This record gives sequence, C-alpha cells and structure tokens, in this order.
Amino acid sequence: MHLGVLAGLQSEARWLSPIVERRSVALSAARQAIAATASARLIAEGATHLLSFGLAGGLDPALPPGTLLLPDVLVLPDGSEQGIDAGWHAALLDRLRDFHPVVGRHLGADLPVADAGEKAALFARTKALAVDMESHILMQAAAGRPFAILRVVCDAAEDVLPPAALAGIKPDGSTDVPGILASILRHPGQIPALGRLARAAKAADRVLKACGARPLLPG
Repeated sequence: MHLGVLAGLQSEARWLSPIVERRSVALSAARQAIAATASARLIAEGATHLLSFGLAGGLDPALPPGTLLLPDVLVLPDGSEQGIDAGWHAALLDRLRDFHPVVGRHLGADLPVADAGEKAALFARTKALAVDMESHILMQAAAGRPFAILRVVCDAAEDVLPPAALAGIKPDGSTDVPGILASILRHPGQIPALGRLARAAKAADRVLKACGARPLLPG
C-alpha cells in the first residue's frame, strides 16, 4: 500500500513522519487549481490510499480548537454527499482512539470560510462539524480508491479568520511573512484575532503532530 496525503500548508505536512510508512505528500496552498494538480500527482506516484490531512475550520460551536475529527461523510460544495472508506475509517478510529476523535459530517468548500456568521449558516444547512478546502478535491480525484479524512479543528466556529491568515500563504504552501506584515499594516485592528488564531493553531498542531507520527494506512 502507498499512502497519498493532501494537506493545505507546509506547516501541516511537516508533522507527517517520513519513516512510518510509504507516503507521498502534496500541498494545495489553499488554492483549488493547485489542489487538483497535487491530487493528480499523488495518483501518478502510485498512491493506493488517499488521505486529506491537516487543520480545519470549526462549524459546530461545541468543538474547541484541538479537536480531532475523523469524518465518516463528506459534504461537497453542491450539497451532495460521499461516504468515507468504512474499513479504513474503522482502523483510524481504533488507532487514534486515545485522542477521542469525533465522527460526523465534514464539508468541502471551494472558498475560505472566514466569517462566524457564514460558519453558523453552513452548520445549520449541512450539519457538518468542520470545513476545509482540500478534502473534496482529493475525493473527486480518488476515482474509487480508498479515501479518508483526518483533520483537527483550528479556528472555532465563533472565530473570524483575520485577513492576514488568508494573505499569508505562498503558492508552495509556505508562510508568506511579508504578506502577513503588509496585511497587518493595512488592518492593524486584526492583531487580537491573529493572537487568538495563533493560540488555537498551537493547540491544533499538538494533536496533528501526534497523529502524523502514527501509522495511518489500514492493516
């Protein structure tokens, strides 16, 4: 088996241990076209199992930052639904049970979901626990290959993503420090929100790091 992993950022992918199992890792940099190309590359490199891995934006107000999510249903942007590979999902639940993973619906979005009001509306409409911008792209590319999602809540449902969080990503998935600083200069009022997001990301990173050190393939 060969695990193909799609994450959004280098800061997420760094937690995947290169020695645990045969893996290929690709990044979307929060861009749909890059996500599609990256997904195709994973398959071309021989991935037999495809995993969406990284952080997610919370939609359920009950889930704090650092909550591990192992969704069993993916809601696509058009409202249709796709089930996760049942056997692999069961294996992940067993292997990561000490992190108390939460199972439920997960939403794939084509655009960032940054506003608390938009998060509330999406939760009411889809009942999805969280959202990311990679999972549905990878699922569509999977074309019948086993597919699973491992995500950790970063920004909570009530959190508004500050502009710098969206401006601070380079096309290679690395952090655009000049872009962040320029955004702060334009909108200095976002500094408290950036501080809250940094604390939430630290909590989420601890869980993501621990999960990335485990074997993630079934069997």
